[in-house]
Amino acid sequence: MRRLGWWARCAVELVVQLQVLARIEWLVRRRGLPHACRALGIELRLDGAAGHEPALIRRRYTAVVRAARVATGGWPFGDTCLRRAMLLGSRMRAEHPVLRIGIRPDGAGTLAHAWIEIDGRTLDPTAPDFGPMLELDGERA
Repeated sequence: MRRLGWWARCAVELVVQLQVLARIEWLVRRRGLPHACRALGIELRLDGAAGHEPALIRRRYTAVVRAARVATGGWPFGDTCLRRAMLLGSRMRAEHPVLRIGIRPDGAGTLAHAWIEIDGRTLDPTAPDFGPMLELDGERA
């Protein structure tokens, strides 16, 4: 059996991710973020960044990361960091991802950001700029 080429793997991954994004959208809107994370196999942490070093992504996840940019970029409900982080976390579930949500005070208000960490290392280089978020929908971190 012939292996799929890189572009074919990315195309297949994109189709899978669009299905996962639909599930994420439904779970977050109907069940809430904590339930959605449990259903997707992602640990939810609201206490800010743990690691400042970039994560080392295994080669098999290269297509996952690239397809996630495309999938969330064209998603009709918006390209948000939360959707992208949940999508990556669900597709990299074997690596025991942690979904982090933090806030950064800004002159115009408070900005929130979501990202994925694997083994205490972040997939997002801007993560250290965000501090802990203590509550989400009345639940403590």
